[in-house]
Parts: sequence; C-alpha cells; structure tokens
Amino acid sequence: MEQIRGFGQSGCPGSPQRARWTRILRGGARGRRLADAFEEAVVISGQNCPSVARHGGVAAEGRQLLGWAHGRSDPNSSSAHERGGSPSRRGGVSGVSHPLLLAHLKKPNFLLIVADQLSQRALGAYGNPQGSTPRLNQLAARGVRFTNSYTPCPLCQPARAAFWTGRFPHTTGVLSNGWKHPAPPVSADLPTLGELMSRAGYDAVHFGKEHDAGSLRGFRLEKGGELPVAQVGPWPVGHGTQRDRDTTERVMAYLRGGPLTPFLAVADLNNPHDICPYVGAFAGPHEDPPIPGALPPLPENFRVADFTRLPRPIQYICCSHNRQAQAAGWNEANYRHYLAAYHHYVGRVDAEIGKILDALSSTPAGRDTIVIFFADHGDGMGGRGLVTKQVSFYDETTRVPLIMAGPGIAGPVGRPVDGLVSLLDLLPTICEMAGVAPPEGLWGRSLVPWLKRPPDGDPHEAVVAEWHTEWGVTVEPGRMLRTQRFKYTCYREEQGEELYDLREDPGETRTLVAEPSARETLERHRRLLRDHLDRTADPFASLTPSVDARWRSHPPGYIHHRGPSAPMEARARETKG
Repeated sequence: MEQIRGFGQSGCPGSPQRARWTRILRGGARGRRLADAFEEAVVISGQNCPSVARHGGVAAEGRQLLGWAHGRSDPNSSSAHERGGSPSRRGGVSGVSHPLLLAHLKKPNFLLIVADQLSQRALGAYGNPQGSTPRLNQLAARGVRFTNSYTPCPLCQPARAAFWTGRFPHTTGVLSNGWKHPAPPVSADLPTLGELMSRAGYDAVHFGKEHDAGSLRGFRLEKGGELPVAQVGPWPVGHGTQRDRDTTERVMAYLRGGPLTPFLAVADLNNPHDICPYVGAFAGPHEDPPIPGALPPLPENFRVADFTRLPRPIQYICCSHNRQAQAAGWNEANYRHYLAAYHHYVGRVDAEIGKILDALSSTPAGRDTIVIFFADHGDGMGGRGLVTKQVSFYDETTRVPLIMAGPGIAGPVGRPVDGLVSLLDLLPTICEMAGVAPPEGLWGRSLVPWLKRPPDGDPHEAVVAEWHTEWGVTVEPGRMLRTQRFKYTCYREEQGEELYDLREDPGETRTLVAEPSARETLERHRRLLRDHLDRTADPFASLTPSVDARWRSHPPGYIHHRGPSAPMEARARETKG
C-alpha cells in the first residue's frame, strides 16, 4: 500500500516529517485552522494511523487541503510558502496516491436548485410547448428527468420540512404554513440533510428561500434579501419580488470564489411563486392588463362537469384557500392571462437558473458537481379552474419536476425515468452518492440505480402525499396514493374519495369512485393506503376535520364563491380587534 510521501510507516503519530509539514502549514494565510484540519485529516498507511474510512466527519477544509493529491505543487517549496497563500488552493503534495485517500477526495459536489410552485407540466422538457424554460431543457437534455416525481405535500413549509429530513409531514409535525396552526421546529431527533452532509465533511451552504421550520439545520444559511427594482409597467412584467436576483448573485459569487470541496450548495429560488400576488392584484371580475405575445390556451381539463362528484374539501376549496376565493368570478380571458403571467414567472426563474449553471460550468469544481433540480410543489395552472395550490392532489400541484445531471449518471443522456418517485427519495439518494450512511427508518429510497441504468421495476409501487391545513382556520386532512396507473385520494371530511385512471384520463376529470367496474381497483387502493398508514405510523384515520358550516353553505363548486375565504375573514377580525 502506497504512502503519503515523507511519512514513514512506523511511529506516524509523532513523525518529525508530519510535525514539519504542520509547521509549514501554520505559516499560510489560513494558519492554525488549516494545520488543525491537516492534523485531523492526514491519511497514512500503517496500523496506528487513521484512515479515510475512520474520518467520515473530517472538516471540509481538511479535505480541501488534501486536494494537493490532485497534482498541485509542493507547499515545501519556498515560492508556495512565501506567497502565504492557502495551501488548499495553491500548494500541493506531489506523489500522494494512497487509494483510500484518493477515493475520499473524489466525493462529488452537489448543487441543488429548488423552485417554488413550479408544476412539472409547465416545463418544455416535460412536453409543454408553452414552457419558456430553455435552460432547464438543456439541463434535462444532459441528465435524467423523472417523469412521475411527487411532492409529499402541496404546500410550502410541510413539503420543505419533509424533503430536507426525508420524512413525511405527519412525522416531522410540520403540517401547515403556521398562524393558527403553528408548525413546531423539526425535532432534533430527526437528522436533516444539512446535518448529515456537514458531519461528513461537506461544506453545506443554503442560499435563498427557507420556510423550513428548522429543517435546514446543519446548513450555513446565507439569507440574502431583495435587490431594489422599480415596479413599473403592466403586470406581470416589472412586478413581483426580486429576491431571486439576490440569491442568484450570492450563489454565483460562492461558486466563482473557489468553494471548499466537497460542497453541498442549495440555490433556493422563489419563483414562480410570484403568481400568488398576481392573483391578489386581480381578484374577482376584472379587465386584464396587456401582455406581450399570444395568450396560452386554456387546459383541456379547464371545466368541471359535476362538482357534486368531488369531495367536499374540493367543492369548497375556495372557502379555505385565499387565492381560489380571489379567482372567483374570473372569465376565460382572466384565466388565460393568469397562465401567461405564470409562464412569465417560470421564464424568470429559468433565466436565474441559467446564470447559476453558467457560473458552475466556469469553475474547475463544475465537472465534479452533480446538479439536482426540483420544486417543492406545483400550481393549479387553470386545471379544473384551480389556481396556485392547496387542498387538492391533482397532478398540476403534486407532480413536480426532478432532474439530475453530472458525474456518475450513466446511460443515454436526456433519458426519462418513468417509475414513481417522491421528493422523500432525495435525501437517501444524495447520501448514497456522497458515501454517507442515511438515517434508519426512512420511507424513501436511493434513486442511484435508476441513474446508472434503468433497472427492472419502479422505485416505488406507490407514492403518497398528505394534506392537513394551510393556516389552521379550516382543517381538512387528506391523503393521496398514486400507483403507476391510478391515483386515489381520501379526505376525512365525509370520507370523500376520488379515483382516476391516469392512463385513460390524465387530466383527472372523471372520478371512478362510483363506477361498479372500478370497485376492485378502488378496494385495492384503499388497502394500499391502509397498509401505508400502518407502516409509517400515520394517524390519518383518527384525524378530525374542522370546518365551520358557514363555509359549506353556497352551492357546490368554487365557481359559486363570493366574498372572502375563511382565512381572509379570520385575518380581518384579528386586524380589527
């Protein structure tokens, strides 16, 4: 077994050569910190010397320091020492070829790019001709895109707490966005992705949107802010938040600054979430502002034939969902302008993603970095006349993009993986690629086999999503179970159910719950959900809905809503009081 040059096999803990190297390091710009990292990370063959296998938690700077193994100059030279530069960047140890050390140094970097409220159906890479996403299309063309990837909850905070921990919302306890149903911080007993990776020596850093209920523990948080931009011109152009520009600039500066490796960097972007204030700005019947270009067509599933066949939480989604209440009274032109605005915000986030990817590719670390793009949840996109997200489990809001590209992803580039996956699979997947042991008891599984080559079988027989409440004003617990062909949903209010054949009815317009021919399929999916509840200790069957009768008083269907939603009324009472 080869050795690090200058270290003998015997007596390595007290080796004079090792002491000499440490003294050299202490003269560099990073001084004692680097020397200490070196002392911790050094790998030498021999019975009494630590190996990489015993240093999974070595400091990131220590491993960067040992990046000399990639053939950079010897810091023992006077030029390297006199410059005073960081040995991790400028110096080097020639002749380092210890196999364990080299294997350790080849851990991949990770760049996770997260969008907020981006439906899979909005992307050109997933077949939408209206999708203004050239940069995401390029990313998909050089990687793997998962076509049946689902969020564990169609709401920001519960979804984020879930995928950063690899646990369902009922396990994290984060069931809402807060207010009258405050979300407790994620328990310290549930390891987060940031904790797992930072303990393994990764520089885990998070930029941008959080909304995480403590699930970003372990990440160094670079919160940032908004760059001031004048809100001018007609909506949506020139309107909306500008936090993504700030997040993008911070991520680019980090990547171009020569980050410590290995790193796990998260670019957590806000858009197309700006569609929410767009709905608020154009609540109720209105004249639309001019928008450049042709308006998108309405989706084929825009109309609902019979609201009475849907569960009551869906019939009255307008009463629990502020944005759906604001969309009451819209005409077809209003919805087409909504879709145009949504695609505008999708295009804006795609442009920011392009800047980040360009910055990554311009750095040496780019070729060793796995890029993972996904969204926390989707958007109604006008399907069945729904806007934004909440309560429902239709594909527009629960089916999200998931794209992975980079080293170690084999097979034809641009290929789709059609098996069922969940965002809960992200944590075990990243752990396996990084050589980190995942926590026990995870429902999700590593997707690495599907990145190497398409194996036999799907990652999951079924995937599950949960709903509880947004603000705690109305509580309508629900569950979704999706198999390869069918989607089953169940709500605790009056045991409302839906069953859709996604092969024959991808728009989810004809529920089969009352169809005699679907009875066996319905019973099978009920059984699958019961098994899942038992296996994951999900208390769904004992949960109680809480909805004031006033919010079930107008004719069935959110098209009949007038006035505020329950949360809007509750907020107004608090403000007045």
